Amino acid sequence: MLDTLKNSEVYAYPAYYALGYRWNTEDECDFVEAGLKLMGPEVAKGSAARLLDIGCGAGRHAMLLAKRGWKVTGIDPSWPMVDFVQEQAKSKKLPVTASVGELSSLGVSGPFDAAICFMDTFRFLLSNESIHSHLMAVADTLAPGGLYITDFWVPRQWDTIGSEIHQWEQTQGDTTVRVFYVQHPDSVDPIAQTFEDELVFEVHEGGDIREIRGGRTRTRLILPQEFRALVAGTGRFAVVGTFGEFDLTKPFTAESLSWRMISVLKKVQ
Repeated sequence: MLDTLKNSEVYAYPAYYALGYRWNTEDECDFVEAGLKLMGPEVAKGSAARLLDIGCGAGRHAMLLAKRGWKVTGIDPSWPMVDFVQEQAKSKKLPVTASVGELSSLGVSGPFDAAICFMDTFRFLLSNESIHSHLMAVADTLAPGGLYITDFWVPRQWDTIGSEIHQWEQTQGDTTVRVFYVQHPDSVDPIAQTFEDELVFEVHEGGDIREIRGGRTRTRLILPQEFRALVAGTGRFAVVGTFGEFDLTKPFTAESLSWRMISVLKKVQ
């Protein structure tokens, strides 16, 4: 799975990726700061907070939070993404470092006051064992009472499992990146709870149009109750909140019809 991510053509274009995914960055970073202020370790409330950005991509969260005074470390399985983040941090003179790392082992040392893993990256962990290893590795990097905030897709109804399509676009100057997130229902494995999905970029630039296909990648369906059970099974985290939007006043409920669940975990040991 991680080899597929490393070799995906989509991840070879970090500038397009950064543009296409920038649409909710402010709200997501506001949520991280509000969560840390309300629920995070006391030591982080009077000094520059230390953040681990897992699956940092092109660094949209890292750069914005660094501008707000955070010290950020990013990891990502894609070298082009890591290089892009390093270049951006250097040019903007921001306290951001980045390195290649895997979800199951991370390969970085803390302590961090908070860690984030956004935009469905958590679903690349395909088995209960890999989820357990990942959560244990994250706990090892966090300071006492540190927060781990992650989000992932949850189907709105049973008959849409593996069948959803989402589309959005972002424009900067003469460049528009239209992003298509496509699930492939023919690939559903109901025993493993996995299926294949794909990112496709349609780039409009200078009068030209090009399509960049990410290729199919197998991902995991994780449901809310099993996520809580997996978290509890580590003995190291407590789920202190689940939300349907990046808003601490909007809990995740069936009535919210949110397409993803944002979870805030707190390290307990």
